[in-house]
Amino acid sequence: MSNSKKGNKAILFLVLAIILVLAAFFWSKAQAENKADEMFTMATNSERVAFLNEQGWIVKPDPISKEEVTVPSVYEGIYADYAQLQKEQGFDLEKYQGSKVTIIKYQVLNYPDYPENVTATMMICDNRLIGGDISLETEDGFTEPLISETAQTFLVQQ
Repeated sequence: MSNSKKGNKAILFLVLAIILVLAAFFWSKAQAENKADEMFTMATNSERVAFLNEQGWIVKPDPISKEEVTVPSVYEGIYADYAQLQKEQGFDLEKYQGSKVTIIKYQVLNYPDYPENVTATMMICDNRLIGGDISLETEDGFTEPLISETAQTFLVQQ
């Protein structure tokens, strides 16, 4: 066999190997996105409550509030801080600037040392969780990530 035929076969093998690696990569990424869609789909109240329970939060099953809001087009002040909190837990609100989202709040019953005034807030867009927090709604309150570190790790990998 001539050297040019061997060289052509090597190039063909290399091209096929690259195609297989790329196909495996994109298939893996699609599978991960499907898993994320399943994990963060919040079409029903029972799915939202189950998700909060999976994060370790025991909540009253009926929301204490539900409202539609528009995500600001420009983040300033407290909303810039809130957008950063969302980014730190794997959510990117920039994708939703100017979009209408539903904000649903649940009363948290098991926050240590705070039997009252703690809420779990979920931001939902197209039946998908796009952000949220746990907050103590008092004058000296706090706001912290909604989701567990395990879920945060999964989101950041996406």
